[in-house]
Amino acid sequence: MKKLIVGLTALVIGLFVAAGAVSAHEGSIDLSSSSVSCKGISIYQDGSYHVTGRCDGLVYPYQTLYSKYVLWGKATDSGQITRIAEIADGYFSGIISSPFNTMYVTAEKDSLVHSPSALQILAGSVTPFSFDKSQTTTVPAATTGATSTNSQTATGLNGSTVTTATSTAGAVVGKIVSSLLVIILVIVGLVIGASLIFRSRGSVSA
Repeated sequence: MKKLIVGLTALVIGLFVAAGAVSAHEGSIDLSSSSVSCKGISIYQDGSYHVTGRCDGLVYPYQTLYSKYVLWGKATDSGQITRIAEIADGYFSGIISSPFNTMYVTAEKDSLVHSPSALQILAGSVTPFSFDKSQTTTVPAATTGATSTNSQTATGLNGSTVTTATSTAGAVVGKIVSSLLVIILVIVGLVIGASLIFRSRGSVSA
């Protein structure tokens, strides 16, 4: 019974370690040098890492005989460098089965080579994705030179805070309408006052 418990515990620990190894190598790819930059992503799916992205700044051909570029990944467990994909017209898409971190781009005579040449163009690594939901990003409201907005907060149906914007143009229109109402009231008051004065004079003279 104790052996069974120990075995199950070891199996669970192994699964957690494997899951950690997988997630640790899913992320964004960033390889840069002074003149070349490659960006992309690595996603674990169906037992392999799917690597996709593009490069900017590669010169075709690199040399007279070296007209191909190849992307490589270095396995974290064995240190073996494995071919991932050819970089054709600046784009790459390939699969690597082993967990990896360090990546390289080399110039090659043939795109289907099994080991990298000495002409290394650049190197980089994979930055793991962060799925921390506690980190939120607030997007600022877009503004234009024609109008400005004043922010007001209210509580939404789900208890979240909702930000609303009131246009300055609407406030100006409201002020104009209020001024017109005041002017109309003043004119009406003057008319009523004048009519009362004329009535009182008429009654006196009679």
